[in-house]
Amino acid sequence: MTHAGDAPDARVGGTIRPSAHLAAVVAVILLGLAAYANAWHSAFVFDDVDHVRDNPIVRNPSAFGWNGGGWRALPSRSIAYLSFALNYRFGGSDPVGFHAVNVAMHLLTATLVYALVIAAFRTPRLARSALAAQASTVGLVAAALFVAHPLQTQAVTYVVQRMTSLAALFYLGAVALYARWRLMDATRHRWGRPAAYAGMLACAVLAMRTKEIAFTLPFAIALYELTFFEPDGRRLRRLWPILTTAAIIPLTVLLTATAGGGADVASTTLAATRVQTDLSRLEYLITQIPVVVTYLFLLLVPVGQNIDHDYPIYRSFFAPEVRSGLAVLAAAACAGAWAYARTSGKARSPADPAARLVGFCVAWWFLTLAVESSVIPIVDVINEHRVYLPSVGFFVAAAIGILLAARRAVGADVAPRAAALAGIGLACVFAVATLARNRVWSSDVALWTDAAAKSPNKMRPNLNLGTALVEAGRFREAEAPLRRAALLDPASALPHVQLAGVLLTQRRGAEAEAELRSALRLAPRDPDATFNLAMLLSGSNRSDEARPLFSRFLEIAPASYGRARRIAADRLASH
Repeated sequence: MTHAGDAPDARVGGTIRPSAHLAAVVAVILLGLAAYANAWHSAFVFDDVDHVRDNPIVRNPSAFGWNGGGWRALPSRSIAYLSFALNYRFGGSDPVGFHAVNVAMHLLTATLVYALVIAAFRTPRLARSALAAQASTVGLVAAALFVAHPLQTQAVTYVVQRMTSLAALFYLGAVALYARWRLMDATRHRWGRPAAYAGMLACAVLAMRTKEIAFTLPFAIALYELTFFEPDGRRLRRLWPILTTAAIIPLTVLLTATAGGGADVASTTLAATRVQTDLSRLEYLITQIPVVVTYLFLLLVPVGQNIDHDYPIYRSFFAPEVRSGLAVLAAAACAGAWAYARTSGKARSPADPAARLVGFCVAWWFLTLAVESSVIPIVDVINEHRVYLPSVGFFVAAAIGILLAARRAVGADVAPRAAALAGIGLACVFAVATLARNRVWSSDVALWTDAAAKSPNKMRPNLNLGTALVEAGRFREAEAPLRRAALLDPASALPHVQLAGVLLTQRRGAEAEAELRSALRLAPRDPDATFNLAMLLSGSNRSDEARPLFSRFLEIAPASYGRARRIAADRLASH
């Protein structure tokens, strides 16, 4: 029996020549390459250094052998780290290779956005849409906006966030393969259908071993089935294998959290579902309401992008920003529900079936944000890379809106060309903005200069700017942001330690000593402050004061301080 989605049909893109699809995909790829033309030689910045460039697991690909420790270090992200290790194996620590892979993944993900739109309009529920014949236009505009938008730079140009972009690639790959499997004719694709389903399951497992955001993937596929295919008695049989994969990430978290044994399982698991913060789950959830609206604003108007937003914590649903955020999100949710209701079989005056795709996009937005914008507290309440996967729904809905606006403005016959031109034109504007944003990722100094200017009252951007300037040898320029960092966080010893180093390069020993003593008052067991003060005193012929500091340093300094430990031992022996 032939499936409804298999028959060639002008309404569902059956008359669209393969060359037209190829031209659309090539256009998206060229646009993406243009948008990221200046990203290739960007440096390793921020977490790239510890998690990628200097990570011993990444520098030792054998760690991912059969019994290697790489799989156990971060099991829910092991595939991402394996990709970093392979990058290092074939290209060393040159960032160009890492950026090339990140950009290639982004381009592949954009082509999947196009493919998913085409597949959606071939499904039974959308096949009768008046927009089905223009599916390639919707797909082209959606993929072009996705590939060129500057908000994606944090998931693409920031090397370590390959965890996000690679997980999204596998995520969309799984949905696309499920769609492909459902649209295949069982008699004509005897081997292709099992291969597509197996590929879908493989992509799901890989996504869940790349980043925890993939937890929602089984539910996204179930949503796809419920949205685009007619109900029948075989739905559960189709879905249960993929739904069982939803247990992978929770079981991994549980097993990892209790690996040491002896701890209370419940409390250990709860501790594992928070990331470097004591913020309560309710406070985090409340704060995420305006955060999600901020994500929407940045997609609409990509102004004020920042690697380190200075975002307030909200503790009451009655805060004005939270109430207005709730209103915006409720309106979006109601629009999605309306789209489903107007395309159901019970609607008195049904809307065009394409409205159902808009409803799916709204549900996709909330679903794919659920892991990082709900009740799992994360130290940074807002991060731009978290919008990468949810933005797929936003851009598909936007593409439909552009086509509908074109149909109203110039008529149905001319609308596809007008919509394509408008969408590509807007994407070109975004590409220029992406080129500009990528300059920020060129170095640590550029990144943190931008962040400190946009978050002047937050300690970390000022501290990191000062540190970056020190590493660049620009000591005099580093003094001001380091002093500001110390002022913004009086409880932190690190700005004082860094500032002391800057002062020592300018032979301002008395000031440096004062900063180091301030650091030790705040953190008596800080090895850097202890060693630096000991060296300063020793070099000032104050050996009696330096000796106890050298002794304390040898007690507290880890083995990684090998050279400093040898110096301290020699100084003690010589005094």
